Amino acid sequence: MWKTVVREYLRFSRKERAGITLLVAVMLLTCYTPDLLFYFRRVPVTDSTDLKAAIQYFEALEVDSVSAEPAAEAVLPGKPLFYFDPNTLSVAGWQQLGLSERTALTITKYVAHGGHFREPADLQKIYGLPPVLCARLQPWVRIVRDNSPKKIQWEKDTTAGYKREQSGYRGWQKDTTFRRYSKKAPPEIIDINTADSLVWQTLPGIGPGFSRRIIAFRERLGGFYAVEQVAECYGLPDSTFQKIQPFLKIGSSSLKKLDLNLTDEKSLAAHPYIRYKLAHLIVQYRSTHAGFREVSELRNLPLVDDVIYRKIEHYIDIKH
Repeated sequence: MWKTVVREYLRFSRKERAGITLLVAVMLLTCYTPDLLFYFRRVPVTDSTDLKAAIQYFEALEVDSVSAEPAAEAVLPGKPLFYFDPNTLSVAGWQQLGLSERTALTITKYVAHGGHFREPADLQKIYGLPPVLCARLQPWVRIVRDNSPKKIQWEKDTTAGYKREQSGYRGWQKDTTFRRYSKKAPPEIIDINTADSLVWQTLPGIGPGFSRRIIAFRERLGGFYAVEQVAECYGLPDSTFQKIQPFLKIGSSSLKKLDLNLTDEKSLAAHPYIRYKLAHLIVQYRSTHAGFREVSELRNLPLVDDVIYRKIEHYIDIKH
């Protein structure tokens, strides 16, 4: 039975065989097309004979220039030498010592741009100066020390920095020029119902913005009856409130209360704990029941639960 299944699976129709043949032909053509294009479009190799000749000519010129300079600066046996300071010697003086004009100009430019020879061995750093001539000139070097105050201070700073660098020191030295400041005294305890904006700003984390918000929230409430109410101020982080809570207290000032039977709906809605929906229900209730007789009747309203009632009972009153 399995032979029948395999035979049926591997049997293709005439159109399927034509499609497979075409697909294989396209795959082969795609694979070998780059090789065919490279074969029929060969890129001619550039003749490098001229390039090699130019390189050899350039190398020959370099050899001639290097060999010519020591020859021009060759130390003549009868050439007179004299004591000299490499920091002040002129171009003519360098030429008298056997240096070429180009090397002498290089040295004078180096000195003019802030370079300085500190010891005879520094002559070895001169590019193009033959070692034989350098060794012959070193005993005749006499460097005059600059005793100006700026120069002495510069050398001290440079030497000290070099020693710190050699010893591996990378830190900052203690700066004793800063004045010592005493620890800031803790803020005083304030009355949250009477403190103004400046007093609020003495507390840690309270700036002009938060002080204005707290005072505005206090005015809309009619005063605080608990310190924890300050944390309800819009935008005040809990971490800031935890910092200032030990410095807050409730004074003897009285709260501003609203009469449930006389206050209009707009004034009731302006209170942060009542808002618009509850203010509308209060007005409807007192219109239907001929006013409130007791404050506890607020519990009969759908929006007033125990939490809301405990908040607003401090700010409402009924005048008989």
